[in-house]
Amino acid sequence: MLYLIFLTVLNTVFSMHGPSENRIQEAILSELKYYPEAHLRDIYKNFFQDAYGPGHLIPDTTHAGKYMNMELKNPIEDTVTWQAIGPSNDYYRINLQLVKDGILPRDVLLNAMVESAPLARNPDIGQWKKEWKKTLTVIDELNLQFPNFEKDRQLIDNILSQGEVTVHHSEHYKKTYKRHYRIVHKSVFRRWKGKYFD
Repeated sequence: MLYLIFLTVLNTVFSMHGPSENRIQEAILSELKYYPEAHLRDIYKNFFQDAYGPGHLIPDTTHAGKYMNMELKNPIEDTVTWQAIGPSNDYYRINLQLVKDGILPRDVLLNAMVESAPLARNPDIGQWKKEWKKTLTVIDELNLQFPNFEKDRQLIDNILSQGEVTVHHSEHYKKTYKRHYRIVHKSVFRRWKGKYFD
């Protein structure tokens, strides 16, 4: 209970000010360290997942389970076991290879997604637009040259102008890295670290 109160207070403070430019820069460079061919929309998705968690995947757990089963049939070339995402590192991407290899039970991961969903910051659209604008400023300061930058920026702007926040990975990112993962809250990740992975 105290943890949830602390999380609520922390989220309120964070929502008022948003992430610092240093944390934004670290998050961008971390993604590019592992996935240097990421596009702008892939950076956006990284930040979006850190702010909103896996809630958009959870309303129907039966569907979420079926979709995971389908993904587990695909080859996974990504070798990054887990990855802290976004400027606040509230969520971690967990490689589905762990499930394929029998290291992390499928149902444990599904239940963790359900547990993780209500712990998201879920900024309102106005705050989220401000945070994304700040991120674009940092990208400009870093002089990063993303492929299809203007096209992706316009796509994201259009989605945000409609009051939506969800963007999918670029086709290039999906084809290049063949990633298959799910996201869990940092509290779940800390419980798992040392048990399911180092």
